[in-house]
Amino acid sequence: MASIIDVSSTCGSKAAALFAGGVRTVIRYYSRDTIRPSKRLSSAEAEQLAAAGLRLGIVHEGRHGDMASNFDRPTGVADAQYARTYGATTIGQPAGSAIYFGVDFDASPAEIRDRILPYFQGVADAFAVATGEPDYVVGVYGSGATCKAVLDAGLAARAWLAQSTGWAGHAAFLSSKRWALNQGAVATVAGVECDPDTAGEDQDIGDFVLHPAAVPASPTGGPGASGIAPMRVNARSGLRLRAGPGTDFDVARLLPFGTLVRPLKSVGSWTMIDVEGDGVADGFVSGAFLEDVTAGSGGTGPAHLEAAVHTIADSVNVPELIRQGSSAAGLKAARQTAKASLPGYPTNGCAAHLSALLQQAGVDVAMTWGAGKLAHVLADRGWTRIAVGKQISGDVGVCFDNDPTPAGADHIYLVVSTSGPDEMMIADNQRTTDAPHVRFASGHGKTPTEYFLRAL
Repeated sequence: MASIIDVSSTCGSKAAALFAGGVRTVIRYYSRDTIRPSKRLSSAEAEQLAAAGLRLGIVHEGRHGDMASNFDRPTGVADAQYARTYGATTIGQPAGSAIYFGVDFDASPAEIRDRILPYFQGVADAFAVATGEPDYVVGVYGSGATCKAVLDAGLAARAWLAQSTGWAGHAAFLSSKRWALNQGAVATVAGVECDPDTAGEDQDIGDFVLHPAAVPASPTGGPGASGIAPMRVNARSGLRLRAGPGTDFDVARLLPFGTLVRPLKSVGSWTMIDVEGDGVADGFVSGAFLEDVTAGSGGTGPAHLEAAVHTIADSVNVPELIRQGSSAAGLKAARQTAKASLPGYPTNGCAAHLSALLQQAGVDVAMTWGAGKLAHVLADRGWTRIAVGKQISGDVGVCFDNDPTPAGADHIYLVVSTSGPDEMMIADNQRTTDAPHVRFASGHGKTPTEYFLRAL
């Protein structure tokens, strides 16, 4: 009987039976964008597992973790920021334990080079930022070839070899003994469908004991699983609960006036909330229509949330920003929004166009006119200057020249993709067609780019 198993759905109610069956560690999931709530470990489930004497292991896997297109540096940053905050504030995961990041497909050498390694660089960059949250050890889950490449690059300290023996490099990595975990074929233990796992000889797999004091308090009308006091819906006709932070996301349901919810995260003016009181996110609402119900606090609305709730960095929205800037629908919507806002658009409309794209991606910026002004807005939000030649997808290019004429004096644009240190595909207001186009950082007849801004 395996003493270590990984489970992709809620199993807290079976905790005692699992322990009686010989299980000692249960590996469960974090996921920033899953549409299957039972996949993500909740604080209530963590409490159940810990109470039965089980240790916990953690793996983060994105909704599209089985697709190469899900992996790039901005997504790595976003996933790592989410996993670190979720582990610290919702689960109470202790410092020094591991978070594995799943690559659930047989990546080719090119995909490992161009997709997987940049993704794990993003993970490393996010974990290196001093946020006051615990420091976690990075692990990689995937094929033998993926595990070897990420370990060799120094971007993970633990490797978990996937069960698919036909994936690239499986046999060689298995025999190398560099793995901390080796995943076995699907099995059923105590009525729970799971994968049994084997720990490497003398390997620390990064699991942990969740002490009761570390688990955020269960909701009983006081602070919820997030450790944040409940808030009340303060909209007379009810408040729409949406699937994401913006009006373009589907409405899941209408929350009646007076409904008690618990805020989990803030994304600009939108608030991720827990409706059921189990620490699991149910969706997003506009924070302007929530009021504090904590006795004597007197705080309401977004200003209170900014002080009480951890704010997700704009980097979480960069993958969606790239998607908006790459798609005809996203560019058309941005053009229409900018045109409605700015008389004379597209002339001098680069900042308005980018403002609209940022808003569509969930970045809470006002409609801004003027490239220099928008650059300052992003810098104030924590976007960091990046030297020309180091730009990547999702960066914002900022151009200045000394020409005294207003037109063309400055420009700001979104980098959609790069073809080296100079050539890029970008999204801006300078095309009437709804598609990205080529621009060179060095200019090539246009204003050279002075620097790039990156959400970190």
